[in-house]
Amino acid sequence: MKLTTPVEIKPLSNRLSYKDSVLFIGSCFADEMGRRCTERYFDARVNPFGVLFNPCSISDCLGLLEGYGINAEQCSFIPEDVIETSGGFCSFHHHGSMARPTAQEFLDNANRVLADASDFYYREGWVVVTLGTAFIYTDKESGNVVANCHKLPADRFERTMIDSDQVYDALSQYVVARPNRQWIFTVSPVRHLADGLHANTLSKATLHLGIEKLVNRYPNAHYFPAYEILMDELRDYRFYADDMMHPSAQAADYIFERFMDFVLDEKDRPLLAEAEKIRSMMQHRLLNPETEQSRDFEARRHASLASFLEKIRE
Repeated sequence: MKLTTPVEIKPLSNRLSYKDSVLFIGSCFADEMGRRCTERYFDARVNPFGVLFNPCSISDCLGLLEGYGINAEQCSFIPEDVIETSGGFCSFHHHGSMARPTAQEFLDNANRVLADASDFYYREGWVVVTLGTAFIYTDKESGNVVANCHKLPADRFERTMIDSDQVYDALSQYVVARPNRQWIFTVSPVRHLADGLHANTLSKATLHLGIEKLVNRYPNAHYFPAYEILMDELRDYRFYADDMMHPSAQAADYIFERFMDFVLDEKDRPLLAEAEKIRSMMQHRLLNPETEQSRDFEARRHASLASFLEKIRE
């Protein structure tokens, strides 16, 4: 008896290894997958601009990463980019989590992160792009699409939904520019219920169509079905968080396992298993850290981590 509808996923022919760099960019689901990679000691960067939801904002930020490596001064954030929000000083390129108490603190941090992320981007590794919504918000004052409205007055922005060709156009330029880089696109399974269920369905379908056009045209572009895994294989509310929109931790762990099956080189599977054991050791809380037994455990786990990190650098 079959009680689920498993999503069949053919593993990639060109696979990720522990020696590769991988940039995660996009929705909060990119945060979830990226964090799990970082916790397992992959060479990863996650959302250098904070969470981004729509393809146009993701495209703008990829453009900044690309452009900074060509002309850092021209692509750096400047005082004119800064806006004041209820959460501090930020910009329309960033998520509110990047806000800082003063404008100068924001600029210093944003430009430091941009410089590091641009350098990372140019390593020609992997980029995982997670799209959340096809709805965009345009600032009426500047005419620019914003990554986040930062709870500013709603009448300052115009809300529209882009079409699948615009999704394709926003992202294809980077796939074309970097043919030696592997791109993985996915649609976030997080439901945007504020849009309404029907509008959410239309939005997700638009993203799917845009990605389908990408992966059919470019051999270095791939699709990972995170959305289908949650919607079909894990079709039960016990796999959702309390808000009934985000995947539960258990569901995210399962999707990450499927992602590793899809992308990770078979020869590196033992390294992933070793990383899981070390992660478990590092998370273990010592109740009596001053005892000889605890000091011995502390030494062993740090030695294990150092040995593992040296192994993946070889």
